[in-house]
Amino acid sequence: MKHLPLPRLLPVLEGTVLSGSTAKTVKNAAKYGEHLITDQSLVFMLKRKSSMPLPDKAKNIMVVTSNPKALKNVKEDVTVIYVEDVRKAYYRFISFYRGLFQLPVIGVTGTCGKTTTKEMITWILKERDRVVSTKLSHNGLARNLDYLLEIDDATDSAVFEMGVSGSNQLLYSAHYFRPQIGIITAIGTDHIEGFLSQDAYIAEKAKMLKAVGKNGTILLNGDDETIRNLDLITGKVLYYGQDSSAHFRARSIRFNLQKNGMDFILVCREGEFSCFVPGYGTHNVFNALAAIAASSLVGVKIPDAIRRLKSFHHVKSHLQFHEGRKGSLLIDDTWNTNPTSIEAALEVLIETAQGRKTVAVLGEMEELGHYAEQEHRKVGALVAKKDVDVLIAVGKNAYPICSEAAKLGMNPSAIHNVTTQSQLLTLLDQFASPQTSILLKTSMRRSFSDTLQSLVVKSKRN
Repeated sequence: MKHLPLPRLLPVLEGTVLSGSTAKTVKNAAKYGEHLITDQSLVFMLKRKSSMPLPDKAKNIMVVTSNPKALKNVKEDVTVIYVEDVRKAYYRFISFYRGLFQLPVIGVTGTCGKTTTKEMITWILKERDRVVSTKLSHNGLARNLDYLLEIDDATDSAVFEMGVSGSNQLLYSAHYFRPQIGIITAIGTDHIEGFLSQDAYIAEKAKMLKAVGKNGTILLNGDDETIRNLDLITGKVLYYGQDSSAHFRARSIRFNLQKNGMDFILVCREGEFSCFVPGYGTHNVFNALAAIAASSLVGVKIPDAIRRLKSFHHVKSHLQFHEGRKGSLLIDDTWNTNPTSIEAALEVLIETAQGRKTVAVLGEMEELGHYAEQEHRKVGALVAKKDVDVLIAVGKNAYPICSEAAKLGMNPSAIHNVTTQSQLLTLLDQFASPQTSILLKTSMRRSFSDTLQSLVVKSKRN
């Protein structure tokens, strides 16, 4: 972080120095119990404890607290700053710190595709810039605010993934991130438990329009029906997608099985460009369109962005290809699961099968609240529509996938519902062969965590 003299921060904190010197420079900020406290750290004592011992090794730290009596091991070189509300003081500090910098900030939200899009933008910008960005999909509110402290005078731009799991979270993040460019990748159904309805979830995602303000630019997926129906209240709006009216349009999209990616033609104001993006799926092309568009808005030439994307490496477990049991082709898409991403994964399974028997292993979708059954049934309808050869639904709550697929004409003998890992592995052993392509589309972070390791023989493609 940018080094700051303590006297400059005291009015921001609204703090009173109880003991210790004020002739200090803050070189790091930390939340007690969550971050490493190093020399010359400004430490916020956010936790409510009766006893909070300070670290012995860190020198010249500055402690911000509403409960100084709880502090233990207060050495002579420690400065103790009293504030009425330490949490409010922390957020005032964060807001002040962000205000010290004028730099391009891109915010990305959406039901799916936001992590990949954010990573693509970061990859493009890093060729010329020093970039601060959220790590993978770690976008919880408390964690996101910490990313701001990575910004300093050498930072050229920032790219933040802005997820939501409850009302008003997006604008809360935007208050501190202050994005001038916003992206909404897609609006489907996910993390619904924190909302009263699907409409409330949509409204929360749509707040990205307000987050960038009237002077900002919003990039929208014009092929997403929900996004097209949003009430636009912002200044500059640019669309990307396949629609002829899109400002950044993809045409002639095709799977390139030799290069393990997607070929397409980008049509925009600057002209037409041949593009390739590693990784399969039309959704991947849309992510690339958003990344190219956002990068161009901060000064990257479109040919340079296209060239840079050719060397992009996807996030782990985002449609990664491996050699599986008995020579099968295994597609790992176990990062997370929701209806929108399942549709994209099924497209990749079918388009890359090349005559192999297709097996879709689909896990329970979480955080859907009372929408759970209807959304699982929608997935069953997708499986039947895509003509998948074998369906394996994992978990008792995934049973509606099976019943809906059968209802719509899929052969009941090709439909299976398993509730244990051993059942799943036994079943996959029956189907695995060099003539089989297996999609593993489950959330492995919470269940069946070692299933993938049991199925992978060695890496085949990235």
